[in-house]
Amino acid sequence: MRVADYVAKFLKSLGVNKVFMLTGYGAMYLNDAIKLSGIKYYTTRNEATAPIMAESFARIKKSIGVACVTAGPGSTNAIPGLAEAYVDSAPIIIISGQVDYKHTTHSTKSKNIRTFGTAEINIVPIVKSITKYAQIIKNPEDTRYILEKAYHLATSGRQGPVWIDIPLDVQKSEIQVNKLKSFKIKKKKHSVYLINKKLNKIVKLIKKSSSPLIIVGNGVKQSGTKNVLNKIIQTTKIPTILTRFAQDLFSHNEKYIFGQGGVKGTRYCKKIMNSADLVLSFGCRLAPQFVGHDFSAFNNAKVVAVDIQKDELNKKGQKIDLPIKSDLSIFLPMLAQKIKNSYLPNYHNWLSYCTKLKNQNPIISIKNQKNPIDLYYFMEKLGNFSKAKDILITDAGSNYYIGGQVWKFSKGQKELTSGTNAAMGLSVPLAIGAAVASPKSQILAVTGDGSLELNIQELKTISHNNFNIKLFVINNGGYVSMHNWADSFFKGRRLDTPKDTGDGTLNFKNIAKAFDLDHYLIKDVKKIDKDLRKILKVKKPLFIEVITDPRQKIFDAFRDH
Repeated sequence: MRVADYVAKFLKSLGVNKVFMLTGYGAMYLNDAIKLSGIKYYTTRNEATAPIMAESFARIKKSIGVACVTAGPGSTNAIPGLAEAYVDSAPIIIISGQVDYKHTTHSTKSKNIRTFGTAEINIVPIVKSITKYAQIIKNPEDTRYILEKAYHLATSGRQGPVWIDIPLDVQKSEIQVNKLKSFKIKKKKHSVYLINKKLNKIVKLIKKSSSPLIIVGNGVKQSGTKNVLNKIIQTTKIPTILTRFAQDLFSHNEKYIFGQGGVKGTRYCKKIMNSADLVLSFGCRLAPQFVGHDFSAFNNAKVVAVDIQKDELNKKGQKIDLPIKSDLSIFLPMLAQKIKNSYLPNYHNWLSYCTKLKNQNPIISIKNQKNPIDLYYFMEKLGNFSKAKDILITDAGSNYYIGGQVWKFSKGQKELTSGTNAAMGLSVPLAIGAAVASPKSQILAVTGDGSLELNIQELKTISHNNFNIKLFVINNGGYVSMHNWADSFFKGRRLDTPKDTGDGTLNFKNIAKAFDLDHYLIKDVKKIDKDLRKILKVKKPLFIEVITDPRQKIFDAFRDH
């Protein structure tokens, strides 16, 4: 069997039946093997989007995502998408083709040679800092070991991307499968005694607290512990705030759920965060955008943080009084059992205070119903019209912040976004990955008129595959969030003026036509309901241009409350 065929067979053994790729000479045997194996492949127009699609696929399917790229510029093109998967903790495997090993920079063992073979670059050292594991297969006999190790590391602990580089001569090498060495997983021991000691401390802190607060992070989603955490919330009746990654785990209309916290959170989140005397953080890295740029959100509270990664607990920033390194899939069931057998105080007054804040501080009011359309009003309408199986997607700027502030996920909808970076241009590839992962879902993707241009080529991928993606392009004259920064901090000195970057935005009707997509225009606030009903009945891709206020302001919970 060729190494390339073994790679394809290995992927199929993991349940992988779909990959994202862009063909190229350096990966030609891998491309051929994928074709022969029967794995369904989705060809991107730029390698930069393949890892993003794989990430989206992995997050929706809760399994591994796979991207395959070629050597040299094909590999370097994939780095932006790789970085997204890394910071957003997405388990993906990127397999890159490479020139013959004897033509690789790696084979020279020199640190000063920049390139050797044709269209060759030593990709492994470049990607090591943004992967959990990166390796070149120079010996065909190591193929099984490297593949198994890569998969294990991608899907265990704090999940993340891995990268495997395979030279052409290795790809076509014949191997004896039964003689390949395997990777042995070392089982980690968990000290029940140490965890119990921590649990006892937590229960004592809960009993002493008068205003406790639970924080739900991405770790809860990745560990699959939503249900056990929900039992803890229902048992303790402790108010709960969500991070952006955890937005869609619970309906924001539930009694103990108080929406998104942080700088771009709800209108009332800062008061709740400042008033808490105990914080129980589960799978949240307590980033500056969540706890405030001066780390002051929980100044009045003792903070307990449970995280699978020790470095997250030890980093500078938010003071953590009780750091606990543990896998939530082990820790939360034990906490649930401990709480079940403990007498806990009544937090009626604290819950009433939080509920009053929630009810009296809606982010949408009658003043939002105007023309030009207020993006808060439109995004709330889109969330309300979405159905249970729909997947909501945003990428950068205004739509990213506002989606996080207004969507309630009351029907069990899912959300995908560039959670850590709020990166421009990700809505389109995220939408494609979601459509591949969940073909029966309708994908409601929102992007900006500036963000669209970064991956505009993938509109053809949408139309070619007839994905049920509704792409809402917010036309507000371009870069409104950046205009807000320029106006606030630099007295209106803008870099992206018509003189510098061109007058206005693209002609979106022509863009839609060029990529074989039907164009729809939303421009009147009074017709939004009718427009959305019509759009969401269509079972094919649509390009929807939404004309919104070019002076849109974004609410800052830590500054504008």
